Amino acid sequence: MRRTFHGLCIELDGDPTALAGAAELLGALPGGAGLADLKLHLRASSPVPRPPGARAFYHGVVDAFLHGRDVLLWDGASLARVCEGGRVIEVEVAAESLREGHIFAHVFLLIAVVVALRWRSIFHVHAGALVAPDGRGVLVAGGAGAGKSTLTLSLLEAGCDYLGDDAVFVRAAGAAVVLALPRAFHVAPRTAEAFPRIAALLGTLLPAGEKRRLDARVAWPGRERMTMALPEVILLPMVEGGPVTHVEPVSAAEALGALIESSTYVVIEGLPGAMDHLEALEQIANGARAYRVGLGQDLLERPVVTARRVLEST
Repeated sequence: MRRTFHGLCIELDGDPTALAGAAELLGALPGGAGLADLKLHLRASSPVPRPPGARAFYHGVVDAFLHGRDVLLWDGASLARVCEGGRVIEVEVAAESLREGHIFAHVFLLIAVVVALRWRSIFHVHAGALVAPDGRGVLVAGGAGAGKSTLTLSLLEAGCDYLGDDAVFVRAAGAAVVLALPRAFHVAPRTAEAFPRIAALLGTLLPAGEKRRLDARVAWPGRERMTMALPEVILLPMVEGGPVTHVEPVSAAEALGALIESSTYVVIEGLPGAMDHLEALEQIANGARAYRVGLGQDLLERPVVTARRVLEST
């Protein structure tokens, strides 16, 4: 199986059962041909013991260890080795990991791909990315519970195009550009209540939590974007719960701090591309107008009207 990620050919091979997880993560990418830039090998394995040495970082169920210039990822049962240079990812897949297939695909394997892409100066950012009707690129950055998804869906219903609701990449080599990773949106019940049209399109429940999948290509046909130039507007949402959503400008320094929080790998010693990653975030923060958006009840009661007012305020 081969897939193309913005000009990079990703080759997937190995045990069919293990490959299902990779297909869930990368299945929406177009098919690829030619020489592979990144090879992802997955083979069935018995549970793998914890790698030796100190943990370099962790994310949810995944612990990471540095082994020379390789990066080892371990979820308590399976082990992924991201080899130096980011051209090969070797994954020993235990059946225990596949019991939580969504987490295996969208956490364990995604982190492995994220680390491998760093050698190519392609960096993950935990944010939504949209293109406004007037052509401006918009980045919506915030942590869990900040209201990022609700604001992103409101902007989509107000006429924006989209790259993603929760995760995009920034390619720093040459002219910096934002890259989409096509995958389903994840919509919480509280957010769905504000969008009856979208609620009717929700798919299956995710294994962990209450969120449901949403195929954005069905919800907003023809509005998918694969790339955009660096954003002209950065929105930093925060749920406040008052009656009215308000928008206030913030400094480039505050925007950079928020982007670093949304790109935690930039501060991990030993991972490749740390300076390039930081410079890319600085370029985004310095080249855009940034705003703190205090989300009020009007975003849930009148999402389209409120989202348009947010755009007009920026």
